[in-house]
Order: sequence, then structure tokens, then C-alpha cells
Amino acid sequence: MRSLVIRGAGALLAATQLVLFGALRRSKRARARAEERGALLALELESIIRYSPVSIALLSGPDFVYEIVNPAYEALAPGEPMAGRTVAEAWPEAAELLMPLLLAARDTQTVYRATGMAVPRRRGRGLAVEERFFDFAYVPLPGPGSDASRKMLVVANEVTGYKRTEAALRNANQELTTIHANIPIALFVVDDRLRALRSSDFAGRTAQASLPYPRGTCPIEMVACLGGLADFRACGSKVSCHECRIRLAALDSLRHGNRHEGIEASVPVSVNGRQENRWVLVSTAPMQLDGKKVLICVQDITARRHTEEALQKTFGELEAALKEKTALLQEVHHRVKNNLAVICGLLSMNAGASELPETKLALEASRQRVYSIALIHEQLYGSNRFDRINFADYVEQLVRDLNAAFAADTRRISIRIDAEPIELGVHRAVPCALILNELLTNAFKHAFPGQRTGKIQISFRESEPGYLELGIEDDGVGSDPGSHAQKSAGSRIIDILTKQLGGSLKQEPSQGAKFVLRFPAGTSRRAPPSGPQAGVRQETIQ
Repeated sequence: MRSLVIRGAGALLAATQLVLFGALRRSKRARARAEERGALLALELESIIRYSPVSIALLSGPDFVYEIVNPAYEALAPGEPMAGRTVAEAWPEAAELLMPLLLAARDTQTVYRATGMAVPRRRGRGLAVEERFFDFAYVPLPGPGSDASRKMLVVANEVTGYKRTEAALRNANQELTTIHANIPIALFVVDDRLRALRSSDFAGRTAQASLPYPRGTCPIEMVACLGGLADFRACGSKVSCHECRIRLAALDSLRHGNRHEGIEASVPVSVNGRQENRWVLVSTAPMQLDGKKVLICVQDITARRHTEEALQKTFGELEAALKEKTALLQEVHHRVKNNLAVICGLLSMNAGASELPETKLALEASRQRVYSIALIHEQLYGSNRFDRINFADYVEQLVRDLNAAFAADTRRISIRIDAEPIELGVHRAVPCALILNELLTNAFKHAFPGQRTGKIQISFRESEPGYLELGIEDDGVGSDPGSHAQKSAGSRIIDILTKQLGGSLKQEPSQGAKFVLRFPAGTSRRAPPSGPQAGVRQETIQ
């Protein structure tokens, strides 16, 4: 019996051992699977943290040392790695702001969240501190030990670009609001039925106060158009409305998306019970927003139109007065030329009737001087300017006339002209013409006695800025440099006219005789180009 009991106890013990060992093996396998799952979860969590676009970090210890930092968080503060450093070391510029928040979250064991918080940050060595904006959360993690030893999860997202865009949009909106409130132009946003959905403050101020204009009113009614107010169906109800340039432009923008600018239209309006036409400048532009809309800009230009009409009237009157003055000046120059021609004829008659050679020569010289002045008025009469002449043209004509008058055989004396196209005012052209006449007359009379041949060279140019130079040179028998000082009538005339010009006349060394007149240019100027001979006049006359 005893042996049976012992054997039964042994069998029970063996069975118990088997059960216990089986349970232990199963526990080990379960633990291994749990550890494997834990390792996989840790790997997945590490991958999520590492590749997450959100900045994530894990802080530990009383000084908040970075234990885990993902690349997105590292990018917030480029430079030295953050792992192993404290928050105060990694963010020295923001430590005074961030440390109290971290301490409060740890001590209260509550999550702290901030949105769009400004944090001072230096983006790199040597760079200035700038203000950056972040959305972030401090999450205390549960665990054993005191609060100071527990870990803190930091989740952050930089929103600096968004905040700056938001500020720019806010500023732009404020600018547009200010413009909308103060622009002196009526602005309307209308729908596909030409009903005003929104209007500028100026549009409301300029509308008649006695007429209410709620949302949905036609903008043409809001400018008090009688065509829109005459019928309960409002804008477009009258026959003339179909020709309204404002309405046609707005409909074209609605239907075809075309822009219209600078449309001037006359609108019949009622002002204090009195009908009058107002001129408006209109532009339309399609607005592709929620549905079809059109922006209509209306500016009252009635005052400007009245001013333009007054200016056009004044301009017409001035133009008529100018034409009358031009005709009078032409008539004056024509009559002066004719009168001088009569004087020249009388002097020629007297010279021909005189028997004294001295008297004949004096009268002929006087006639030539009068003719040189008459030639100026002839050119003034034939030009579109009545206060100045192209002196190069004058020189050519005077030389031709003198050559024909003094040279019996025109082939004996050749004349070379080099004259720049310079315009002289009448008050300078007359003295220059008389001086040129005296010097040329002297050359024709005395430089080539008998049948002597030769040449005369005449130049007219700007010698230096602000000064003009008239030169007459011949290769004749020459003259004594002191002979000009003899007080003949011609020399006295030359001296007087030279002083009148404020210039100087000098006789320079030459093969024959050379006289150079220099005087201030004054209001003289180069003649505008006209025709093939617009440049320097170079011509030989024989």
C-alpha cells in the first residue's frame, strides 16, 4: 500500500513538472514574441520620428537635455548637433522664453501648446538674430521617478513663411481697404444682370442722397442716369439704353471676358431736380471669381471736358490771332521790301542823272546798302519765320547780286563760299549784312584792277561756343593794314556796326586782303535741316 502511494505521488510530481516546464516554455516563447514585437514597434517608431516632416525631440533630466532629435528638428537650428546638449545651449537666444514654459509643463504634468509663437533664433554662425514663428507642444511623458527625472516630448512646426505671408496679405488687404475707401473713383462689382454687388465708398458718397441704393442696384442708376431711373425695369429699359457705351462695355466683359479702358460717355443725370449731361470715363474688367462678375470704374470728367472745350476754344482764338499776326508781319515785310526797292530805284535814277563821278559813286554805294537791307526783308517775307533768317542763304544771294553788279566779266573773278547754316535774328542780320556788303564792294572795286583775275573767299561759322565769325579774303593786290583806319564813309559804317554787334573786326595777314569779324552769337542758332543743302554751304560762283 505504501509503495502504491509513493508511486502515485511520483507520477503526480512528474505530471506537475511537465505542466510547469510546458508553461515555462510557452512563457519564454511569448516573451520572445513580445520582445520581437516591441523591437519592431521601436523600429517603426524610430522610422516615423526620423522621417517625419514634423520636428520631434525628446528631452530628459532636470536641465532638459536633448536625448533624441529627428532631422526635421535639427534643421530648425543648423550648426552643431543637438543631441547631448541642453535646450539653453542649443537655443541661447530663446532660453529666457522657452525654459519657463518647459518648467511649467514638467511641474504641472500638463501639455503646453502654442500657435504662431515668435521665437528669436540665429540661423547660423555670424548671422543676425531674427524672429521665427513656431507651432509647438511640450508633452510630459509618464514614467517612474520624480517629475524632474521624467522625459519631455517636444513637437514643433515652423510657420514663419505662413506668418509672413499672412502679414503680407493683411497689409495688402489694409492697403486695398484704404484705397477702396479713399479713391476718388466710383467702383462697382456687378453680376451677370448688371446688379451692383459691391461699390466703393466714393460711389456711395456721389450718389444722390434722396435715392436709396441697396445691394443689387444697377450701377448706372447709382450715377443717377435718367435712362435707368425712368422705368421700373431700370437699366436697359429705354431704346437709347441699347446704345449706352457703359452698358455695352459691361456686357461685353461679362459675355466675352474683354477689357475696356478709357471709354468716354455722356450720361443724362438729374442734379437737384435739374437735368444735365455729365461726362464720365469708364473702364470695365472681367473678374473670374465665384461666378461671372465685372468691375466697373466710373470717373466724373465733366469738369475736365469743360476745361478741354474752353482750352480748345482759346487755342482756336489764339491760332486765329497768330494767323492774323503772321499775315500782318508778311504784309509789313513785303511793304518794307517794296519801299526799299523804290528807294533803290530812286537812288539809281539820281546816280544816273548826276554828272559828278563822286556823287554817282556815293549814290550807287547808298543804293547797294539799301538793297542789302531790302534783301533781308525779302527773305523774311518768303520764310515761315519773321524774326530771323538763315544767313548762309543770305550770303549766297548777296554775293550773286554783287558779282553781277560789279564784275563785267564774271569769269574773271571766282567766289568761294563756306557758310554754316546759322540763323541770325534781324537785329544781328542787318549789321552783318551791311558789313559784308561794304567789304565785298571794296574787294570788287579795288582788289582786282584792270583785267586782273583772282578769287574771293567768304566764310561764316561758329568759331567757338557762343561766338560767330564772318571772314572775307581775296588774293588781289592787297591793301595797307592801316588803310581801314582812314575814316571814309564805308569804314565809319563798319566801325559803327561792329560796335553795335559787340564784336571786333581785324585785318589778318594774307596774300591779298583778309578781314575777320567776330561777334557774340546771342540768340543765334543752327538752322534746322531742310532739303539737300541742310549742311555747310560750300559753293563757287563765277
